Amino acid sequence: MENELPISRRFFKVMVPGFHAKLTIPPAFCLKLKGEKSEKGTLKHGKGTWNVGIGRSKNGVMWFDKGWEQFVQNYNLKIGDFAVFEHLGNMNFSVSLLDSTGCDKKFLMLEDGKQQVPSQVKSPECRIEKRKPEGDVLIHQYVKGSSEFTARIKEYNVRKRSPYLHIPTEFCHSNALLQNTTITLTGPSGISCPVSLRICPGGKTLYVIMTTGWRDFFSSNKLKVGDVCIFQIDRTNSDSKSITMNVRVM
Repeated sequence: MENELPISRRFFKVMVPGFHAKLTIPPAFCLKLKGEKSEKGTLKHGKGTWNVGIGRSKNGVMWFDKGWEQFVQNYNLKIGDFAVFEHLGNMNFSVSLLDSTGCDKKFLMLEDGKQQVPSQVKSPECRIEKRKPEGDVLIHQYVKGSSEFTARIKEYNVRKRSPYLHIPTEFCHSNALLQNTTITLTGPSGISCPVSLRICPGGKTLYVIMTTGWRDFFSSNKLKVGDVCIFQIDRTNSDSKSITMNVRVM
């Protein structure tokens, strides 16, 4: 008598319209998870681990919900991409990601192990971010080839939850910031603050923002909405691996 094949622990999903909010686990695979009662699970990709909620219907269908949207945004999943899930037990999954060609999606690992962006960071197709002014109020100003840029502080830059600051993309290209995951900011307080950079893809546009550490900087320098800051690279204390910027507040 032939031995039975082992029960598969893997399934794959193609990203179709509506996948951003939640992702349904195939019903046939849900039958194999009958004994799993946990309402929470994890998705592991590379060095990143993401917590997700497990939704359930009365007829036994399951799906990833709370936390899934953040996973999608972080890995820039798009319609046509593939995801292969391997169940590791207790609703924990290892995830392999492929693009619409069926090849592995390529990523650039950032400092925290979770934030990853597609490798087309250096692609010549990427166009420059254009920030529109609100009325006659300056948001960002950058002169091509310059080692400094000016930014007017907005409410989202200094809010309590997830504050961040945009950096002009052309400034990043011209000054090799895309090869760095952190920079050091020194403001009027004299305190040096390491700040993480995150590169956010959006179609053919790249958005570069300061994230972790930015709160420490604006708090120590008491920045407020309406302040105009001039960020200038300190060439004497910077090299290809470490960028230091001095910040003046007008």
